[in-house]
Amino acid sequence: MEFLLLYCGIDYTDASRAIIFLYTHPLGVALGAHFLLSQERLNSTKSVGLCLAFAGLISVFASRSTSLGPLHSVGDLMEVGAGVLWAATTLYIKRFIWERPITHFQTLFAQLFFSIPILVGGSLLLEYGKSVTLSFLVVSAVAYQIFVVAFFSYLVWFWMIHRYPVSRLAAFTFLAPLFGVILSGILLKEHLTFQLWVGFVLVSVGIYLVNRPELQVSNR
Repeated sequence: MEFLLLYCGIDYTDASRAIIFLYTHPLGVALGAHFLLSQERLNSTKSVGLCLAFAGLISVFASRSTSLGPLHSVGDLMEVGAGVLWAATTLYIKRFIWERPITHFQTLFAQLFFSIPILVGGSLLLEYGKSVTLSFLVVSAVAYQIFVVAFFSYLVWFWMIHRYPVSRLAAFTFLAPLFGVILSGILLKEHLTFQLWVGFVLVSVGIYLVNRPELQVSNR
């Protein structure tokens, strides 16, 4: 469902907006971890970070660029939904799987296997009858998704989830929206508004505060 919302949402909204909404994932992880993982509770600093990130989302929602289509709000909500589902997946793995004798290989391939009927059903529902042109660009994009995204990067991600605190790992993912916003302007020529940049900064600062390591006070 996360991937259905992610890629369908791109049809309606700009990539620069989509990447910011999708990468609210660390905030969902931090909020869910507070209730599901006893060792990863929210404190005052993390709560401030969540509030800043929420303000950032409002700023991005309010931004209007010349490249936006009439149904961009639909795409925005799809991308937020994708971020929420990504967070739910991460929390589920950490809460119910990491203490069991299951490897990161099993975690990855189980997710890919059970996604087949959902993605096939979504494709039939949303893309039935549409023609597909197997150009070099299309084949390259599919190969990139298979080998780089679905295999290598996810395998490394699940390996880290099995070994490290999920809220700490999520802190590094704020680099993705930074690269995504910049590349959206360079490669896709999207209009990056001031409000979009403000929203990006607020979301990034919020993610940092939510996942900032706590200072350890030593007694001497």
